[in-house]
Amino acid sequence: MNRKIANATPTVVEGVSFRSKLEARVYKYLLSKGIQPQYEIEKIHLWQRNKNSFSVPYYDKVGKTFKKITSKPLDVTYTPDFIFEYNGWKVYLEVKGFKNDVVPYKIRLFRDWLERRKEAGERLCYAVIYTLKNIDYLLSELNNEEVI
Repeated sequence: MNRKIANATPTVVEGVSFRSKLEARVYKYLLSKGIQPQYEIEKIHLWQRNKNSFSVPYYDKVGKTFKKITSKPLDVTYTPDFIFEYNGWKVYLEVKGFKNDVVPYKIRLFRDWLERRKEAGERLCYAVIYTLKNIDYLLSELNNEEVI
């Protein structure tokens, strides 16, 4: 399970437990637009470590001391907040109140993951939104048939 979102208040809407009030508002807003969003249904492995890798010793500061790190790195995973179909598009939606230092890297890795898995003719979209107004803009763009 992911860690708690900073400054977020967990909220339940229609039996769905959200990590923040903003996610809950986005969910209700999408429903009001006739969209049936699915919340955090797919955990995606962006990078999986090779079990035989990392034989090179690694040293770093731990607390006030500098020492050898023996633990293996964890896989890098990402769970989009919402996935839904809209006007022939499969939309992955991330809701952000505040970006932390990891967000830009996960966005790049996830976009690369989408590109590698896209099938011919499939219409995929990924958006990071901060306000309900961002959703209106996104839906307007996806209604434009010239969007590629």
